[in-house]
Amino acid sequence: MASIQQLPSGNWRVLIRKKGHKTISETFADVKLARKFAKEKAKQLEEIKATGKISAPKDSTVAHYIDDYLEHIQPGRTLQRSALFILKALKKRFGKIGIEKLSRSHLDAFIEERKKAGVQGQTIAGDLSMLSSVLRHCSETRKLNIDGEMADNARKSIKTDHKLRIKSRETECIPTQAEMDAILRQYEKMKRQQIDMPAVINFALATSMRQAEICGLKIEDLDFENKTVIIRDRKHPTEKEYNDQTVPLLPKAWEIVLAAVGTRTTGQIFPYKSKSVGVSYTRVRKSAGIKRPTRFHDIRHKAITDFFALGLNVPQVALMSGHKDWQTLKRYTHVKAVHVHSAYEDLSAKNQDAKTLSQNMAFLAEQISELKALTEAK
Repeated sequence: MASIQQLPSGNWRVLIRKKGHKTISETFADVKLARKFAKEKAKQLEEIKATGKISAPKDSTVAHYIDDYLEHIQPGRTLQRSALFILKALKKRFGKIGIEKLSRSHLDAFIEERKKAGVQGQTIAGDLSMLSSVLRHCSETRKLNIDGEMADNARKSIKTDHKLRIKSRETECIPTQAEMDAILRQYEKMKRQQIDMPAVINFALATSMRQAEICGLKIEDLDFENKTVIIRDRKHPTEKEYNDQTVPLLPKAWEIVLAAVGTRTTGQIFPYKSKSVGVSYTRVRKSAGIKRPTRFHDIRHKAITDFFALGLNVPQVALMSGHKDWQTLKRYTHVKAVHVHSAYEDLSAKNQDAKTLSQNMAFLAEQISELKALTEAK
């Protein structure tokens, strides 16, 4: 099953072939290391054959398998910076724990620590979601004898803990129209701007896109006939990559895009760094005298609220915002009583117009019938 050969270079190659498994090939400078590796792999393959799982190598830690996960994720995938940041923090928090010794009690203690530090439930759930990806990699890809669903189950338990606020602070600080107007006026006073922030802000208001999504849009992904654009790798609750989505650009957004693109045919529609956009917004918000700590991301919440106020339904708003279900989307809506009255009045007016049109059409048909009868009588 395992063969060890010395190569012309002087190194030793281990080659293991077993039916139902991928061929294993590794090279070592020392024959003792090659023999040890061959012995360990042969043992692991026998364990898999008997139980479907293997024991983790001695002294292997959570940190080791976080690194292993990063090295063996799908070829061509590049995790978002936020995901890499989370993995780095997890490595620091759990890194020294043996992978097989990691238990639910470790995760429960982690949740409690984060709660005491004032971290929101949504953020904690995101941390556990990333850890879950690592544990599933260990269980399903590496065939380790561990609970691959441990972190996912801990994450789900957060939803049933009423003392832990799942609702994000982000949804509590929507900028008002007056605040947006003040910020835009402040930008108009600035003669030198490296970033066309008024265009970016108005585009965000017209689309509800995140700042990273806006800055990542490509001219090549525009459909000039259907007035749509593809958002590449859009944020998704479970699928971290390969989640492209085609979204419509409403008249205001399309107008902004055409002005931003000009005669260019390739590259970013808005050639700016996402972080710079956020920093600029926060700085100008303060200089505009707005004390409430709104961020650029909060423009997204205002846009979603405005979509509902306009009368768009849930599937239509979800397509624009990228949300996958109503339970998530409704946390970002801030529809007021006045919006309901306005929508009702608009619908009533439309129904009355339709009723009037129907009556007019009936009257016209009656007149035509009478005129035809008179003509035939003559």
